[in-house]
Amino acid sequence: MTELPAFSFAGHVDRRPAGELGSLAAGSPALKEPVVLTEGHRLMEEVWRWTPEFLRETVGGERLRATLPGDDGKFRYEPGRALDSQPLSVARFFDDMADPGGPRWCLQQVAVESELPELAARLDYPAGVPRELINAVNLWLAAPGTVTPLHYDDTHNLFAQVSGTKTFYLFPPESLDALYPGPLNTGAQHLSMVDLFDPDLTRHPLAARVSYRKATVNAGEALLLPAFWWHQVASQDVAISVNFWWRAHAMDCLCPGFMRQLLSTAVQEDLAALTHTFELGDADAKNPMADAADLAQLLADIGEYRAATALSLSVLRTAGREPRTSRSASEVLTASADLAAALGREGQPPPEPVWRLIDDVMAITSANGERV
Repeated sequence: MTELPAFSFAGHVDRRPAGELGSLAAGSPALKEPVVLTEGHRLMEEVWRWTPEFLRETVGGERLRATLPGDDGKFRYEPGRALDSQPLSVARFFDDMADPGGPRWCLQQVAVESELPELAARLDYPAGVPRELINAVNLWLAAPGTVTPLHYDDTHNLFAQVSGTKTFYLFPPESLDALYPGPLNTGAQHLSMVDLFDPDLTRHPLAARVSYRKATVNAGEALLLPAFWWHQVASQDVAISVNFWWRAHAMDCLCPGFMRQLLSTAVQEDLAALTHTFELGDADAKNPMADAADLAQLLADIGEYRAATALSLSVLRTAGREPRTSRSASEVLTASADLAAALGREGQPPPEPVWRLIDDVMAITSANGERV
């Protein structure tokens, strides 16, 4: 399982020494394209020590959620259906990996800071990644031959390969429609319905036009994967990985996946879901309604009227909870009922009512010449 014969190959992901990376703060050019970072010890020191022997000794008795792939090694996620899992000790995982006939367990997305305090106490964080924006550190243990579904994450990702080798099949964020993401507001909205290794191009004809890139990440290396890049991951052998997810700035991910996410009901109801996942403006300003209003205006400027409408409505619902702005926000929401209904239809709404909505939102988030 090394190539995707149904798709055009766009080349291997660039490789560069980690010492050349620099800052990964908002606006960094390094957040545009994936890159494999060699000399991983220049990023951090601790996680590279988390070998099978070290994990046995340190957390071998910890029982964590373990899942099994299908007979072909693939994980398949379906809307509304959680993967079957069962508690499994870390030591038992490695015991079964040593047995040629043993089950092919995977321990996926184990939250280090909450589930493995012994490791969390030793944890150091990668150079260049803004520490205050890191919202998850995970341990991954994978059996040989296992394959994740094709999906994207809405956060930036630094994926450190501690032991073993993993291969990433990557598609740029602009491939969203051609990769047929799952329905909005489900657990599968970030998953592709396309099987890369056996695609049904009659059912998913747009997939025939996309090209993929490939990244092989060996022990001691890391993959820098910007938000909204599609990826499917195959484990070549027993693999230990640690990844760091951190919040992306909205200006670094003005792509189809981000626009689609703004249409999510969870986001429209309140800005909290959005601001938990993304940085919208100046992090020091701590003014999410004003930042979101500015972003809505920018989205309209570039012709993303559906996304601008969704974000504006989210601002209004948030403003409706504030005594200072609740009445005016409620009035504008009522007057915008037709625009809200239009979000359920395909295509962009007409610009004129969207701009009127944005003007109202900007006025509500301003008071006496100062942003609320």
